[in-house]
Amino acid sequence: MSARIIPFAYEGQAVRFNADGWINATEAATRFGKLPHEWLRLPETVAYLEALAKCGKIPQLVRTQRGRNGGTWLHPKLAVAFARWLSVDFAVWCDDQIDALLRGDQSTWQQARQQSAVGYRGLCDALAFACEESGKTPQRHHFINEARLINLVITGQFAGRDRDQLTAHELVLVSLIEIRDVLLIGQGKDFAARKSSLLRYIQSLRAKHLRSDAA
Repeated sequence: MSARIIPFAYEGQAVRFNADGWINATEAATRFGKLPHEWLRLPETVAYLEALAKCGKIPQLVRTQRGRNGGTWLHPKLAVAFARWLSVDFAVWCDDQIDALLRGDQSTWQQARQQSAVGYRGLCDALAFACEESGKTPQRHHFINEARLINLVITGQFAGRDRDQLTAHELVLVSLIEIRDVLLIGQGKDFAARKSSLLRYIQSLRAKHLRSDAA
């Protein structure tokens, strides 16, 4: 599947589509304790697939992919009907996401992705300058560990992440943490002090988000 994978957040969890509007049905169904093949075997689903096949306009409606972003993927012609089988509310939400994708309305995600990329370049510049000021030569592991620190603060895991797989909300969090980290580096804070400060900062951001949702 060559189209770029785009994660959207539904009730705090990622649901992956691709840029052509296909949905990762395996991932979506797991949220509701179901499996895609259960829906695909329903008599009404079989009849619908046969009717679409007669039109001959869509050569493929169901794809199975292994490895990264693996699972059963459904064409947008099937996605909303499948989502309705999982949950009516989820179906309405999926319809909105697919409509936005097919219209090419991905500006929010793209802006957040670009902002996080700019933020990371600024973070690398600040880190390199701090190393040079202390008489050290910036090394690749310095930048890798700082990126992993950002991920640790947000996810609890000191590991790399593919930012193209993050939701717009997650990318905004990344940008905010990067900006705060640059300030801490400029203040001469060491790695442990930055970690402690950033963990407090993410807690305050999440508390504000919860208060905003409750308002």
